[in-house]
Amino acid sequence: MVLTKNSLLSIKQQGKKVTGSVTDSSGEPVIGANVVVKGTTNGTITDVDGKFSLEIPDKAVLVISYIGYLTREVPVNGQSTVSAVLTEDTQALDEVVVVGYGTMRKSDVTGSIGVAKGEELTKNQNFSALDNLRGKVSGVNIFSNSSQPGAYANRVIIRGMATINSSSEPLYVVDGVVMEDFGLVNPNDIESMEVLKDASAAAIYGARGANGVIMVTTKRGKKDGEGTSISYQGSVSVSHIARKMDLLNSQEWVDTFMKGLENENTYMGKDWSLDRSYWFHDRNYFDENGNPLYDTDWQDEATRTAVSHNHQINIQQAGKNSSMGAFLNYTDQQGIVNNTYNKRLNAKVAYDANPTPWLSTAVNLLVNHTWGRYTPEDGGGQDARRTMIEMVPWLPVYDANGDYTTSTTSLSESNYFGLEGMSNPAMILDLQKRMRYNTQIFGNAALTFHLMDGLDLKTQFGIDSHNATYRGYSSISLNNISMPNGWAEYQNWNSLYWQEETYLTYSKVFGDHRINAMAGLSWQERTQRWNKSRTEGFADDFYEDNNMAVGTNPGSPESSWERWAMNSYFLRLAYTYKDRYSATVTGRVDGSSKFGDNNKYAFFPSAGLAWNISQEDFLSDSEVISNLKLHTSYGLTGNSEIGPYNSLGKTDAGTHLIDGKRAPWSYIKTMSNPDLKWEKTGQFDIGFDIGFFQNRLNLDIAYYNKKTTDLLLDCPVPHSTGFSTIFKNIGAVRNQGMDLMVNATPVRSKEFNWNSVVNLNYNKNKILALGDTDADVYLYDWVNGGSILRVGESMGSFYGLQRYGVYTIEDFEAGNCEKNQVGRAKRSSEKEIIGKGLPDWTGSWINNFSYKNFDLTLDLQFVWGVETLQRFFHSTYDRFGITNGLKNILYDAYDGTNPGTMQQMIYLQSGDHNGEKHAGQDTTTDSQWVANDSYLRCNMLQIGYTFEKNAVKKLGLSGLRLYASGNNLFQIVSKDFLGYDPESTSETSSTDKGAGKFGQNMTFFSYPRARTFTFGVNVTF
Repeated sequence: MVLTKNSLLSIKQQGKKVTGSVTDSSGEPVIGANVVVKGTTNGTITDVDGKFSLEIPDKAVLVISYIGYLTREVPVNGQSTVSAVLTEDTQALDEVVVVGYGTMRKSDVTGSIGVAKGEELTKNQNFSALDNLRGKVSGVNIFSNSSQPGAYANRVIIRGMATINSSSEPLYVVDGVVMEDFGLVNPNDIESMEVLKDASAAAIYGARGANGVIMVTTKRGKKDGEGTSISYQGSVSVSHIARKMDLLNSQEWVDTFMKGLENENTYMGKDWSLDRSYWFHDRNYFDENGNPLYDTDWQDEATRTAVSHNHQINIQQAGKNSSMGAFLNYTDQQGIVNNTYNKRLNAKVAYDANPTPWLSTAVNLLVNHTWGRYTPEDGGGQDARRTMIEMVPWLPVYDANGDYTTSTTSLSESNYFGLEGMSNPAMILDLQKRMRYNTQIFGNAALTFHLMDGLDLKTQFGIDSHNATYRGYSSISLNNISMPNGWAEYQNWNSLYWQEETYLTYSKVFGDHRINAMAGLSWQERTQRWNKSRTEGFADDFYEDNNMAVGTNPGSPESSWERWAMNSYFLRLAYTYKDRYSATVTGRVDGSSKFGDNNKYAFFPSAGLAWNISQEDFLSDSEVISNLKLHTSYGLTGNSEIGPYNSLGKTDAGTHLIDGKRAPWSYIKTMSNPDLKWEKTGQFDIGFDIGFFQNRLNLDIAYYNKKTTDLLLDCPVPHSTGFSTIFKNIGAVRNQGMDLMVNATPVRSKEFNWNSVVNLNYNKNKILALGDTDADVYLYDWVNGGSILRVGESMGSFYGLQRYGVYTIEDFEAGNCEKNQVGRAKRSSEKEIIGKGLPDWTGSWINNFSYKNFDLTLDLQFVWGVETLQRFFHSTYDRFGITNGLKNILYDAYDGTNPGTMQQMIYLQSGDHNGEKHAGQDTTTDSQWVANDSYLRCNMLQIGYTFEKNAVKKLGLSGLRLYASGNNLFQIVSKDFLGYDPESTSETSSTDKGAGKFGQNMTFFSYPRARTFTFGVNVTF
């Protein structure tokens, strides 16, 4: 507590010492309860025995409070010792949650809202707040597909995916302002996050609420009395690769190559020499017997032990009529892959003042600058995340001249092997630079006029501005990437989003009646300008991207500009009678420039009901049920997250080189659609909250049924029209499932406490309709398979052939195959759905233990009912000879003795064997590539120690906590999964016909997941 000079003087003159104890209704001490002299800032907190000691003035009244208990006032009346029993606030009537355009009592809420507090979110010192949100709210799936710092954003899906060409991301509203690139925000600035999951909660955001809304409240000034508080949170983390792919070593590679020659002699009619010294005779890499001299683990060479650190300073102040908060953060997150990192410098200031009884003001300003270096994880190409697996292990990092090796390094064996062109991963990570920079200015200013008791008028203006830059350079020596010309590239995005919202709120209690009403209007606009320049033809790497003029082959410059705007009107009326019966209705009208002339505006209503049964007389004295609330709702929300001009006939334009000169061209490439409108999601929700035994056991269960219609889809049209596509509303999707949260306190005692939270979500996704004919939609077809949208199936379904095994010697002898087919894959004749990348069940189990001053947190996460498509099998199984591959190539391949294997016989893909055409294996997307992707992961194990206040006082501190934690300590996965991490994707694009959304768990090669150990300190001055 902060003591002013006057209060100290008053205590010295009039004070007396009083001691006391605070217990709960079961007689257990309440540790850390606030004990304050009423009307002053003079106070203390109870110790581990629930006891306190305080100097007080005569005739003082003590105000005793603790989270989860009803506040109690105790008159001292001259006593030197006092005792107080706190009663649990079983109904939590005064707890408020953030909803759209205001707050409501939790007991009055009729919708499904999940809450995560800031202290929960910062236990895990991740770069992104979304990583910290994982497992904290049921129904929210957060796919952290990459361990690469800052390069690829998390994928967030609330209660299932229900869109094709629109974004599936939720709407992020930070301090009342919509924010993009939320993953870059400093988690340490966050006070709480509320997730609006159902239509009763999210419909207030109308056309942008169909994917759910995440409401974020950031920290502001000091709340508990006048004065200033300063705190520091710092941590250092050490990370390394958590799981490696099991690859062939050098000797195994040579053995596998020779086995392939033997098989080709037997089944392909070849006559290759089986003397390995004939094939492996380069003395730079092999001995006289053809055995390799080097055994390079390229995963080790391309990764490192990364050291990261995070620092946060909070300065919070409060005066009589104002408060201020200043927050500064520096984060340096190093990636485990060489030369990858992301850094953030973040400053935030919040100021609140009440200059007059009829006016309140608020200003919030955030400046967030991030920068980092990354390596690509999407698409094909010979980037490092691929060559660290495919590079042959018998090549060293450097050759005899000290130069980096490549697959085309001067080898006498190169005529035999025909290795696929690639540079080694250490070389790529050193000589290719991909840099990202982003400066964000975000904030708002608000005036609240207190017109009369309970009636306020608030007007707020907010902005979200981003200046993002990409700079890249790739060396002239990177084989199959940028050799021999090199390339340099710049891209820049400048975006500005602004919103102005003005609304009235009315909150009043009339006896048994409580009203919370709101009505307002909003204007929003976003503009973005983009430009790009690229050049090739560098003579050397001296300038890199710092002087693009030296490139002899510049590309055409590119640029674009776009704008969209919205105008909205909204209202909400919430009514509660006798704290028992609650009803909420909302409505919002949105008009958007994105949609056709005939459908600029749409209406999004919702209604919800709740019954607090525990307030009824027949349950008021129950010793078993301490809380029981039923709630149900139905409403409409929309999705407008598409490009700004899709309702119009769009042109394409550029230049062609004709007779040595640039000549312009342009044409109309898409048809206009004046009837284009929002996707609409109708959602029904019913659930109940129940608490037992004074809320020692709490369950929150909700069933939902979401049907999305008028799906926005870029549809093909007959070529006779002269166009290729038209954007239309077509199709429907249903998501139905259940959210379940169990919060229990199995043990609560004087010295030991245990709190356990289980979060579960079950979701069934089903496509109901796709256009006029319900024709299949193929997505990212690659190696004869990929992702498919099909009526009756789940989004994110995998499409390919079914593999039944391999053709065996017995098949050949029975006349069922040719001799040269022995050992090759036996597959279905038609493609079918072979798996799906969206899980049925997701969940977490978080346990918090405390013993005296020690605390322990165990955070487990699981996923069930999902598969992964291991696309890296294409090269790590089916193309051996020109690359390295998995050990299973050698040990699981069909060899005549194992007819039940799924792995093909070893045949060499490697080039031409002295002019002869290679045999190769059959490579195509099939069920052999699919693995059960269910897993259990230890997200975090953390142990901490909080020092006694009396002990740290001697150091001039008011609080000190030390902690150590481990992240991703272990994971239990299927033996059939052979990649780095079961949660990953290589399809990060959101523009390639939805591949970014529907490519979940479709992995070609990915950035390996890290295991991290963190040591931190929290200090309060």
